[in-house]
Amino acid sequence: MKRARNDQAKGDRKQDILNCAEELIQESGLENLSIAQVAKKAGLAVGTIYLYFPKKEDIIAHLTIKSREILLRKFVESGASTADALEKVSLMLWAYLNFYKEHPFYHQLVSFYETNAGLEEPEELLVASRKITGYVIEVIQSGKAQGNIHPDIDESEFSFLLWASAVGVIQLIDVKSSIIQTQLHKGTDAFFSSFIDLIIRSLKK
Repeated sequence: MKRARNDQAKGDRKQDILNCAEELIQESGLENLSIAQVAKKAGLAVGTIYLYFPKKEDIIAHLTIKSREILLRKFVESGASTADALEKVSLMLWAYLNFYKEHPFYHQLVSFYETNAGLEEPEELLVASRKITGYVIEVIQSGKAQGNIHPDIDESEFSFLLWASAVGVIQLIDVKSSIIQTQLHKGTDAFFSSFIDLIIRSLKK
């Protein structure tokens, strides 16, 4: 394959590499991804892949940025129908559950950095994460202004707690849905609804 000689060609090739990596992950799983596999699927030399992505984790990071951007868009779209902050929080959480159901591949990427200690997040990935946090903070601040969210709640701390608890509940649903059904006599949606009710009660003034 010819060398990419300008910024447009380099950008196109980088996207082609990411598309190939995404296909490989969906076919064989995140843990089985390798630079050699990506090179073979893209029809490029291994050394060419390294010019764009020095290590496998860099590919995963770029795909995770895309995943977080999709999730943020889902959050914003879910709350567009209401001005009520508490309802926005509820709809945001339902959007996260639907994201998990409808986009399991992207959800796996979003969760990857949350469940693998020691991974360093590149700046672009941190920016994508901060945008999600910023949206949650804005919603909580608007709820305080509306008078229906307790003024003593630290919105920055709450955004971290909300994310951590939501990730944990989704993981529980992912691996323990049969136990939830057997012991609590609830389906996953009903169980998640109880989680949302708990969050909303913790916010109310």
